[in-house]
Amino acid sequence: MQFRTFGQLEDALELIFSPSAASVILYTAAIKCGVHFYKGVKKKFDTKEEGLKLFSRIKNAENWGDVAFRQVDFNQGSGKTIVKNSFESMTRKTTKPSCHFFRGFLAGFLSELFDRMVEVTEEKCASRGDSHCEFRFEAGEVDSQPTYIG
Repeated sequence: MQFRTFGQLEDALELIFSPSAASVILYTAAIKCGVHFYKGVKKKFDTKEEGLKLFSRIKNAENWGDVAFRQVDFNQGSGKTIVKNSFESMTRKTTKPSCHFFRGFLAGFLSELFDRMVEVTEEKCASRGDSHCEFRFEAGEVDSQPTYIG
C-alpha cells in the first residue's frame, strides 16, 4: 500500500466515524497485526534483543521507516522506539501524535515478545513537526497476559 493511500484510509475513517474513533480502530486492528507478525517471526530469533533487531530490520526493509530501539530494559519490558521517516506520518500533518497504526502494531508485537501486556505511548511525532516519531513502551505486571480480539 502506498503511503498516500494509507493516509487516505485514515482520512476516510475519521470522516465516517470521528478522529478519536478512527484512532481507536487503527490502534486496535494494528495490535492484532503485531501479534500475527510476532507469531510469524518468533522462530527466527532466540533472544528478545534479537527479536527487536529482527523487527527493525524487517520494518526498515518494508519502508515503514528507520526503526531503532533505545534504552531497552529486557527485565522490565520497557524502553523507547525511534522511527525516522515513518510511513504513517509522511502524508498527514497534525497537531498531536498520530501514528496509531504503528503504535498498535508495536504494542501487539512487544506484548507477545515480553509475554505480558505492553502499553505504548507516542511522545513525539513527525506529522506534527517533530524531527522523528518516538514511542515509549512499558510492560504491565508479569501476570498481565496479552488478550486480543480473535
